[in-house]
Amino acid sequence: MPRRATRVDDFPNREVLDDIAIGMERAAALKAAVELEIFTRIAEGRRTLAALARSGGLDERDTRLLLNALCFSGLLIKRQNEYHLAPTAEAFLVKGKATYQGETLLGDWAWDARGDLARTVRTGKPLLANPFSDALEPIRAGRAAAYLADWQTQLALANEFWSKIDLARKNARVLAVGSESGFLPFALAKPAAGIRVTLVERPMVITYARQLADAMAVAAQVTFLPSSKLDLDDVGDAYDLILFENVNQFLSTEQNVGLFRKAYEALTPDGRFALRAPLAEDDPRGTEVSLRGLGLMLYSADGDAYAYSEYRGMLEAAGMNEVALLKDDWGLVTARRAVLPAIKKEKAKS
Repeated sequence: MPRRATRVDDFPNREVLDDIAIGMERAAALKAAVELEIFTRIAEGRRTLAALARSGGLDERDTRLLLNALCFSGLLIKRQNEYHLAPTAEAFLVKGKATYQGETLLGDWAWDARGDLARTVRTGKPLLANPFSDALEPIRAGRAAAYLADWQTQLALANEFWSKIDLARKNARVLAVGSESGFLPFALAKPAAGIRVTLVERPMVITYARQLADAMAVAAQVTFLPSSKLDLDDVGDAYDLILFENVNQFLSTEQNVGLFRKAYEALTPDGRFALRAPLAEDDPRGTEVSLRGLGLMLYSADGDAYAYSEYRGMLEAAGMNEVALLKDDWGLVTARRAVLPAIKKEKAKS
């Protein structure tokens, strides 16, 4: 769920700067702990300061300072002379687990590139590979794997999401593009055995999406289409709903219109379309969407944090109608495949 912006006071408030600095310190501590395999060593039973320092050939004083910082950050718990993993660290930061997120976090943070953000602002050229490239496939796969640990706790949010779209048909065919784990479409299918989902994702990501479909007991309802490119050329047609997740902000207007047109052609008459992406706001102090725009700088020279009016123009250019903005903390736009009334079709022929 997106975070809210920092409150702006009517007086100079140094705490704003302090909060930013503390966030950086938390990230630096987690980065060091992942690189030093602190969480994995504790999971293996090395819970005392001396044992941790000795097992990694680390300086004991600096190890103690790092461990205490991790306790402050809610990742470790200290009991007497031992350090124990907090549930979040147990689930996501122990190497060897399917849900391990350590390397994914480091890749997502792009520490060196973010430190050179000024160069991107000066040149307009991204410093990192496109999010859908081979280079970033392991990061997408890691994010997909995370849902294996907490999909049950996320179901309420998923159900709330689908209640906004209100897909009436219980035997709908759904195409999901960019959904990584497939969690949202799987959540739609879980209570309705007649729903069929086709998931288009990169091969490494689909490995974990398959595991999630098994865990959510919807594997029999899902078709997986491994694809190393972002297109809809081989997905078939007659879908009742097509969902794009966190895809369109990385594409240019022209690329989006082309992709939306392919989606239009793959929909049934009166079929639904939905995209979820960070939307630009008139007030950049709204949600964290404004902050996420920094990622666009790093990964894409073509995309943008588009406003709803821009997405509406793209969708209408592709033939969609009934374009609507639904209330969602992240950004949710829906549309339908335009179907002309019979009387209008006759006039068009004449």
